Amino acid sequence: MKKWHGTALRAALLVITAYPISVIAAAAPTTYSGVNLLVDGDGEAAACTPDWEAVTTVPGWTVLQGNPSAVCYSVGDFTTPSTPARGNAFIAAGPYGNSALTQTVDVSMASAAIDAGTTTYTLSGWLGGYEYYGAYTQVSATFLDANGLPLGSAAQMPTVTASQRNYSNAFLARSISNTLPKGTRSIMVLVQFLDSPDDSYNDSYADNLSLTLSTPVPAPVLTAPVSTVPKYDHVFLVMMENTSFDEVIGDTTDAPFMNSLANRGTLLMGYSGTYHPSDQNYLAITGGSNFDEGAIYYPNIHVTTANLGDSLEAVGKTWKGYGQGMGTPCNTTNTYDSEFEADELPFINFTDISNNLPRCQVHLFDTTQLTSDLQSAATTPNFAWLAADDYYDGEAPGDGSSLSLQVQDGWLKQTLQPIFNSPAWTSQRSLLVLTWDESSDPLAFPELGNHIATILVDSQGLVRPGYGSSVSYNHFSTGRTIEQALGLPAFTANDAYATPINDAFAPAPATPTSTTPTLTAAISTVPQGANIVFNYSTTSATSSATNWVGIYSAGDTPGSEASVIWQAVPTANGNVAFNTSSLSPGNYTAYLLYNNGYSTLAGPVNFSVSR
Repeated sequence: MKKWHGTALRAALLVITAYPISVIAAAAPTTYSGVNLLVDGDGEAAACTPDWEAVTTVPGWTVLQGNPSAVCYSVGDFTTPSTPARGNAFIAAGPYGNSALTQTVDVSMASAAIDAGTTTYTLSGWLGGYEYYGAYTQVSATFLDANGLPLGSAAQMPTVTASQRNYSNAFLARSISNTLPKGTRSIMVLVQFLDSPDDSYNDSYADNLSLTLSTPVPAPVLTAPVSTVPKYDHVFLVMMENTSFDEVIGDTTDAPFMNSLANRGTLLMGYSGTYHPSDQNYLAITGGSNFDEGAIYYPNIHVTTANLGDSLEAVGKTWKGYGQGMGTPCNTTNTYDSEFEADELPFINFTDISNNLPRCQVHLFDTTQLTSDLQSAATTPNFAWLAADDYYDGEAPGDGSSLSLQVQDGWLKQTLQPIFNSPAWTSQRSLLVLTWDESSDPLAFPELGNHIATILVDSQGLVRPGYGSSVSYNHFSTGRTIEQALGLPAFTANDAYATPINDAFAPAPATPTSTTPTLTAAISTVPQGANIVFNYSTTSATSSATNWVGIYSAGDTPGSEASVIWQAVPTANGNVAFNTSSLSPGNYTAYLLYNNGYSTLAGPVNFSVSR
């Protein structure tokens, strides 16, 4: 946790101010032609980040890939078009390689005019990049019928190359206009931030994105994503350290308990951290922001805004942080444990707790206190943050190494089993979230997206068992899910507009309806750059941590030809999403494969990628 693996250390900010939630008027939408139908196409709906390494939520958009973020223009000297007036922010690829986001606009109110064949659209925006880097932004619109199926080819805005912007930090205006296809009922706008093959980082940007029609349609209103997270009596959160998804998931030799949790609950397969190094990831959950810039740790972080503890107390709920090796309540030194670090319990970074010793002492405890608190549901806090010391959280033994996994696995089994046996778990609604702060080396491999595992398990069967989700989530999503589970408000736009982890709680049959493995796709044609999503299920005999779904060119088969792209599916059932940016338009086939691809379980599933 206390390492800075990559770029030069930034200047320390000693007093932090949180990014506030934007106030968006909720007036009834007006209806007129020429209105921009894209919400937050300029990245101004929330506070931007002045830190290239930080991830933020971009309100109004659904993330399909990576970690696109709203970045302040103050990060560099950029040339922009003269109109419209430049704001404070632009939308960037984010710090972890290729990314993509989308919005789908309902235009069914204008169906009569559209079907008359006289309605036109204009898709426009500023597209930019950084110096000589070849990364570029691609913006397209796909016109969908009443069944959500594409009508013809997608319309694509012209891109901006490095040479067109004279190899400088610049944005150029781009647009495309045409007649809407008859039958259009919705329009999917897809923004892809794409890297050139020789670049390690993605330096592509967009601003002032706009979609307008020539016929009257309702103006959009920014709203937070819908939540289907159920209410819980207790939420337990555990954050381990510096371990990549692929290091822990599937390693049943070194990490049998952690993998058993993934099989018992829901595994998030598209989850990432929001920063590097560590502490900002902790703060993202407890305060809705990365807050600080660079490798700064306790006692040099002083967050003056509200935190999760404040929100819990405001609604009459109890909370505690349990830190291995803390010894006496609110001890901030390693007097009792040489590997103890106070900021493993992130509440200590908030001044209304760190500067109030009596308050701190009734909320931050050694993990030994947990045994007493679990004796009854009444003494078990509504929210508990559990933290191993710097050895047992996996950092000191080697950041995701075999030894690191073994010590993490042993500590988690010893610590979590008493929770599973407690009255709070057996008689009330309790939720466990197990996550990691960041991958073992996110800056060395940015294209991997700071990919970490996150597992949800609950006590009353509300979490899908053995389920794998490929939805793009991060620590802001976990913060929002905890807020929804315990009835708490959001802190900033980052958590307010983050997608809650809804599909972990979606209804699902207790047992597969089929006695054989299955692989299906909800749609058979997708525009290039969009996601193709497959639902899969296995049986008890064919479920394996080394199963995967592979995509093959039409006519190719597993064993005779190599897959074009593939992803592991280590859970018994779930969904897996493939971004089709790397797939040329044409026909493809998908298979569900067993035990590292040696046997076909299900398939073929045929689909096509359209231009």
